[in-house]
Parts: sequence; structure tokens; C-alpha cells
Amino acid sequence: MQYKMEDSSFEEEPTRTRRRPPRSKNRKQNSMRGNPEGDSLYHKPPTKIRAPPNTDNDDSFEAQSPRKRKKKVEQDNIEVIEKKHMVKKKKSMYSDTDLSSLDVTDTPDTLSQISAIAPVSDVSMMTTFRNPRGRHDMTWEKAVQKARGQPDGAERSFNRKKSSKLVLQNRPEVIREVAEGVESDKSVENIPAVANIPEEEPQPLERRKSMKVKIKRAASNAAGKLRTLKTKKQLHESRTALGVRKKRLDESQMEEKSESRKTKLKELPFKERKKVRKMLKNNFEAIQRSKKIWENLRRQDVPEEKKVAMCNELLEMVKGNMKEFAFAHDTARVLQCLIQYGSQEQREIVFQEIKDQIVLMSKSKYAKFLVKKFLIYGSKPMKNAVIKSFHGNVRKLVRHAEASDVVELAYNDYANASQRLSLLEDFYGPSFTLFKTPDIKSLDQLLLVQPDKKEMILSNMKEALLPLIDKTILGHSMVHKIFHEFFVHAKDKMKSDMIESLREHLVHMIHTREGARTAMCCLWYGTSKDRKVIMKSFKTHVAKICKDEYGYLVLIALFDVVDDTKLVGKIILEEIFKNLHDIAQNQHGRKVLLYLLCPRDPHFFQPDIVRVLKEGDSNPHSKKDAALRYRELLTMVSQPFLQYIVDHARDLVLENGSLLLILSILNYSLGDPSDAMRAVAEIAAEPFVAGSLENQHIVEHPAGHMTLKHLIQRDRDRIHAGQPVLFSQVLLRTLKEGSLKSWAACNRGCFTLLFLLEVDHPEITDTVISQLSGIRSSLKKMTFRGAQILLQKLDALSGEYKL
Repeated sequence: MQYKMEDSSFEEEPTRTRRRPPRSKNRKQNSMRGNPEGDSLYHKPPTKIRAPPNTDNDDSFEAQSPRKRKKKVEQDNIEVIEKKHMVKKKKSMYSDTDLSSLDVTDTPDTLSQISAIAPVSDVSMMTTFRNPRGRHDMTWEKAVQKARGQPDGAERSFNRKKSSKLVLQNRPEVIREVAEGVESDKSVENIPAVANIPEEEPQPLERRKSMKVKIKRAASNAAGKLRTLKTKKQLHESRTALGVRKKRLDESQMEEKSESRKTKLKELPFKERKKVRKMLKNNFEAIQRSKKIWENLRRQDVPEEKKVAMCNELLEMVKGNMKEFAFAHDTARVLQCLIQYGSQEQREIVFQEIKDQIVLMSKSKYAKFLVKKFLIYGSKPMKNAVIKSFHGNVRKLVRHAEASDVVELAYNDYANASQRLSLLEDFYGPSFTLFKTPDIKSLDQLLLVQPDKKEMILSNMKEALLPLIDKTILGHSMVHKIFHEFFVHAKDKMKSDMIESLREHLVHMIHTREGARTAMCCLWYGTSKDRKVIMKSFKTHVAKICKDEYGYLVLIALFDVVDDTKLVGKIILEEIFKNLHDIAQNQHGRKVLLYLLCPRDPHFFQPDIVRVLKEGDSNPHSKKDAALRYRELLTMVSQPFLQYIVDHARDLVLENGSLLLILSILNYSLGDPSDAMRAVAEIAAEPFVAGSLENQHIVEHPAGHMTLKHLIQRDRDRIHAGQPVLFSQVLLRTLKEGSLKSWAACNRGCFTLLFLLEVDHPEITDTVISQLSGIRSSLKKMTFRGAQILLQKLDALSGEYKL
């Protein structure tokens, strides 16, 4: 909007205004650069004249300078306010009056022309104005600058914020008259009605921000807007909108996108979606057809001719794709079935196609079974080729969770002595991995040929074995073999270091022969602390170890070397007592119980086992005498064993496997065996019926007869040892009158009576002869061998006793 002076009044020309965005307050008030034409009045800050409230004193007026504003002050500021004035013109409190006598045709160009304008009089205002800095009112100069326009070359580096109100443009004299309420001839109706416009705090001038600051501010605003997206839905909508703005696809592309494969798969049910994914694979039709053939081929009721035809068809179908089929969970089973039921020529074709992938297949979860099938059903050259492919990779394969099973099967079941050594040579060092020794079959022979390499071999073995201790593969026999060889040839310092690392894990390797030997070496050469840790690791496993084919030897070796018998009783024996019946029913468990009763008795233990146990007698850590150690252990187990006979007498005396155990308990236990003997005698006191097959009497039972025989014969040793309790006496006291005569009706009964007479104890002989009076005539009629021998014995005693 521009002002034109016509007939002492202002004419209004409305123009369009453009708003600018708000700017930061942190602007410097002044710029280093000045105006090339000097300080323009246009750039001077507008002043606002105020009068303090409730005062009429002229001296109270002060000039107040407004603060710099954020936004740029442009020419449109006054035009915006003038536009508001036009709306409120009818309601204005002023009347139209002539303010000056300026020429209507001339626009004022200088300050002198502006000063010729007469002052406005009779202006009444509700407030007074003051300038706190004492500056003159610059509103008239601003009007002049507006009329003249911007000077040429003037810079616009300083901007003003748009003003929301119009400052009264007048001279100080007019303002003073208005404040004093002096009437003037001049009317104020033509003065724009701006008294009702709300005041805003003036803002300071500011300098335009640099591009770097603007970018930083834009990034900050963007981050703030992003934080306002509090919900996932808002975030998703914003991302969707952003994606739409970035990618404007036409309708055909959008339809193709909606009909894509991924969208269809999500809409399908699970089973159909799974089927679609399978169809996308290569050789889908061949896989489906081969699986159908496999379903029929593995059935047992399929004729042999049909199996041959199906194997031929299956082989043609999988040719060229066997490497791919071998690693899938379903097609791997197809190839396994082909190897199992196919001919030798078909197996050779399959093997030739995948023989380069043996090591990789051994590491696969599914393909490893294919390698096992070659070891089981393959020809001898195939098996040799599989074992040979492991050379140089044994240490890696043994540590692998899947491949270790394949190597264990090859070593334990299908490799001969030289092939086993070739697999173990990977642990001896790199030189033995590259240069094999086919004529040597064990490490002992290898050390005899190359004794100078012993230290190198043992150090390599130690380095290779230590990483295997914490693995689950510690249960493989191949690993046990290497550990045993290490303990046999290593020195004491190397043994101690290995025992310290291995002592907590021995429970996982005592189920094999070499593993049990390794555990025995750890007990022999370990310190008292090592032995204690080993025993604690056996907790909750003692019963299982007792019943193991090789594990029971570890417990026997433990009984031989551990001096702390109380700790043995607390950890090992208490668990044995809790599971005594299960252990006694097992042939290996009975050997543990027998060793506690009579250690290294040749009646129960073979010489080879005794010889192995003697290797630990010279260990440097056992200080207690062996006889004292055995005596302490026997004292602990005697009473529980005797009570076990009382509780399970019938099961023990009528079972062949328990015969030696019950005899050993009654013969070697410390304490009073009367209750146990009485329990056996009560079984013998039951009524006897000769020839009964359903319920055989203990006298006629094969195992019961042998139990009575050995118990009666053992009385001779008890008499010489001075023991007060004899089984024969307990038996005779328990039997009813006439029971001995009934025993003479069978062959084994006659031998039992003969054993009683051979005890050579006066009391026992008198009792037997007194009960057998008048039986000689019946014995003469019997034809079995026992009756004849008993008759001869009675005839020999007839001179001493009356029969």
C-alpha cells in the first residue's frame, strides 16, 4: 500500500501482502556491513511515544526504543495495518480533517517538504507516549523514505519482523498536545484509527542465518517431528506417505505389485504355502517322484524284482543331482535307500559321483548318514576310500558335533589295525599326517622305531587332546585310545597337568576299555585332591558305573588307592547300599561287591585283571597299608551286606548268579552272621517233596543245593578259625524232626547229608546219625549214586554210633 498526498488527506491503495516465516531471536543486533549510501532512515528502528500512566507532567515524557524483531520488516507492514483500518473505518473515533496543505499532485521528496505539513491538533488519546532513549519520533522520516523508495544499491542484509500495529506518525509537538488534551483546529478524523490495534512487543533486528545454520535447524525440526510420532501406526503412516512420494508408480505397476508372489504366499494357508515354496525349488518334479519311489522301495513286502526295477528308475532320476540331493533332509533318505537296496554297481555309480564330498558330507546333519551307509553296505574299496578321505582332517572332524559320529563308526567298527593307526597319527604331529607308516600298527611300535620323536609326539598329543576335554565327543572310543596312549608314555609332569584338566570329566569316558584304563591312570597318578574331585564327579552315577562292562574296574581301582576310606564310604558306598539289589543282580556289579569282601581273590577275578590292578600299587600318593585299607572298607560293608541276605534270601539262594555272592557275604563278613544263616536255613526247613518241578526245594534245586554244600563245607574253616557260629548247627536247629530222612529220597539230598557228616563236628554228627536211624534198609534199595555213598559213610560210622 502506498500513501499519496492529495488535498491534505491520505488515499489508500490496497496491495497484496506476503507473510514470511518466523525467524530465530538469536540474531545480532547490528551487522558489520553498512549501507553503501549511508544510514537510511528506512532502516532506523521505529519509536513509540508513550506517556506514563496517571501523570500530566511534560517532563515525564521519555523516548523508548523498541526491541528488534525476528521477522523482516518490509513495505507491506504498514499496508497490512492500513487494510485493517479500512475495515474499522466506520467505527473510527476520528473525523476526516485536513492535515496539511501539500500539493495534491506532488509527492514529498525531502524533509523540508515533510516539515511543511501542519501538526495535527485536537488529538485525544487515552495514554501518553515516551521514548526512553530520548530519540526524536522517526515516523515522519519513515513516511518520506516510503515515498522515495529504496536507494540504489542498498543492501537488504538487515530485516525487520512484520509489525502488527501502526505507530502514530507525528511530531513530538502533536503528541504533547494530545497528551495534554489541548484542543486543536485540526481534525484527527483523517488519522488512521490504530488505537484499537493490540500492541506487540517490538522485536530486535536480526541478521539472516547462514545456510549451515538453516540446515541444522531443519534437521532439528525434522527430528522433533519424528519424536512426535509416538505410536507405531503414526510411524507406519508417515513411512508409507514418504514411500508414496518417493515412488510414484502407475496403476499397472501397483496392480502387478499387489499380485506379486510374496503377497499371494501370505494369503495362502500354511500347508499350501509350504507346497508353493517347494515348487519353487529346482528339480521339484524329480524330487516328488523319487520320494514316491522311496516310499514303496523301503517296504518289506515288495518283491525283489520290483525293488530292482524301482532302484533302476530311481538311479536314472537322481543322476547328476546327487550332490544336491545328499544335503536335503528328504532326498538324503532317498539316496540312503538306494545304497541299501541297490546293487553293487548302482552303489559304485552313486559313490563315484559324491566321493569328492565325503568330508563335507560328514559334517552335514543329513548327508552324514549317507557316508555311514557306504561304511555299512559299501564294498571294501569304498570303505577304504571313505577312511582314507579322513586323513589330514581327523582332528577337525573329531571336534565337529556331526562328523565325530562318522569318524567313530569308521574307527570302531570298520577300520583294521593299520587304518586305526593312520587315523590316530593325525594327533601325533604334522609329519605323521603327511607320511604314513603302513607297517606299524601301534604307538608302541612307532616309538620303538623312532624313539627320538617321543617328546614331539607327546607334546602334539597334549595340544590336540586339551581342546577335546570340554566337548561332548569325549565319549568316543577313538578319543579314549589317544588319552590312554598318552598316559602310558607321558612323564609324571605331563600326566599331572592332564589329570588336573581331565579329572572332572572322567565319568563320560569310563564305558570303554581304553576310557576305563585312562580313569584308572588318573586315580593312580593323581594327588589326594584329584582323587577327591574324581569321586565327587561320580555322584549319582555310582550304580551305573558298577553295572558297566568296564566302569566297575574304575571303582575297584579306587578301592585300592584312596586312603580316605571315610570319604569313600560317604560318596561311593552309601550310593551302593541304596541300590544294592540292582547291583547284586548284575554280573559286573557283583564283582564290585565281591572285591569289597575278598579283594583280588582268584576265585572271582581273572589273572589279567589282577595284573592290571597291580600297576597302581606303586603309585607315589597312597600312604596307607593295603591290608588296613581293605579291613576298614570291609567293616563298613559287612552289616549292610548281611542285612541284604536277610531281606532277599530266597532270591539269592535260588539263583545261580548270586551263589558266589551269598557265600562270600556269609564267609567273609565281619560281625554276627546268625540272622543271615537263619534266613537261609528257614528256606531249607520248608516241606520237601521229591520230584516236584513247580516248586523245587532248595535241597533239590541246582543253585540251592550248591549253596547248602558250600556253606556246610565252610564250617570246617570256621571251626579252625574259632568262630562260634556254624551254619550246620543253625540248619539242624531250624529243621523239623524227620526232615533229614525226607532229604535222603533224592540224590542231591543224600549228598547234603553226606556233607553234614564230613564236617567232623561231634554235635553235628550225633544229630544227623540220630535222625537217620533205620534208614539203611531204604538206602540199600536206592540206585542213585548219592544213596550208595551215604550208605558207605554210615557203614563206616556204625562202629562208633548205633544206627
